[in-house]
Amino acid sequence: MEHIRIIGAGLAGTEAAWQCARRGVPVDLYEMRPVRQTPAHQTTRFAELVCSNSLKSHTENTAPWLLKEEMHRAGSLLMEIACQTAVPAGHALAVDRECFAQAVTEAIEREQLIRILREEVTRIDEHDGITIIATGPLTSDALASEIGRLSGSEQLYFYDSISPIVEADSIDRQRVYMAARYGKGAADYINCPTASLTPCSRRSQSRPKTGRT
Repeated sequence: MEHIRIIGAGLAGTEAAWQCARRGVPVDLYEMRPVRQTPAHQTTRFAELVCSNSLKSHTENTAPWLLKEEMHRAGSLLMEIACQTAVPAGHALAVDRECFAQAVTEAIEREQLIRILREEVTRIDEHDGITIIATGPLTSDALASEIGRLSGSEQLYFYDSISPIVEADSIDRQRVYMAARYGKGAADYINCPTASLTPCSRRSQSRPKTGRT
């Protein structure tokens, strides 16, 4: 089979590349960082989480659990590494962002059937075999225009958010309290009152300057 072209080395792109390689299909994996950075990424690693580090509920028979279980059974690289780099998060599966991204990057770089190209893709040839676009909400303007041209859409819509990262050793433990999220699981979350008195910060998203939480 001819090689598959995958644009974007985030969660979807790296998992797709891994699954193709496991089936003997060669892959060209494009990632524009560090040639071109995004407003949210801080590193050049693959599968870098810039929003929540939680992969949602790990409680049996919930919809998020079912999806993760299906991925496990399909030989998911990301699920294997997520379990290896998990941090306390009550009933949810959450990961150490840096360890997770580093492990995914190293696994993809070791795979001989995946060729990594660190360059921005701005043009897609419809006649150049199969192309998977996995660039998500941080798609560059040039590629977004190209996707619009191919799809006939003037606007593309993405819904996402970016979570603040709080250093764990910067928190005054006299002013916060530990609790479970939604009352489920262990009390693994640090609740930090803000000016509006809204609990906002989670332990699994806070990390010390050294080591893991």
